[in-house]
Amino acid sequence: MQRALLIGLLTALVAAPTWAQRQSAAGNLELHAEAVPSRTLTPEAAASYRVEPAPDRGVLLVTVVKRERGGTATVPAQVYAGAMSRRNHVISIPLREVREDKSVFYVGEFRLTPPDELRFLINANVLGTPLKAEFNRAFPVD
Repeated sequence: MQRALLIGLLTALVAAPTWAQRQSAAGNLELHAEAVPSRTLTPEAAASYRVEPAPDRGVLLVTVVKRERGGTATVPAQVYAGAMSRRNHVISIPLREVREDKSVFYVGEFRLTPPDELRFLINANVLGTPLKAEFNRAFPVD
């Protein structure tokens, strides 16, 4: 069941055209980061990942992928994230590591005051290789 929730969450995150997704790369490593309104999660995914859906909450999902000859795999990393609002409020986003089967990813929940646009900054480190992603994401009033 957990694998189905992960696949559902990742599919929903990639499929929604209004959500932000950013990627950066260093060698054979890629950092993927996405920010979504918490209310867009299914009830099952929200409960599984301990996210409280609300109009004033967002979710940040971060994965680090390693490309190899046989394909790709997610890898553990040290990941730090934060954001800044248009009103210059700094938002620290604590991330929880989630492991399912052979996958590892990081989920963070943050508060916001829609309408707003947040500028996200994500730093990750995998065995001395730094990765960084920056992107803006608008959160309109529902």
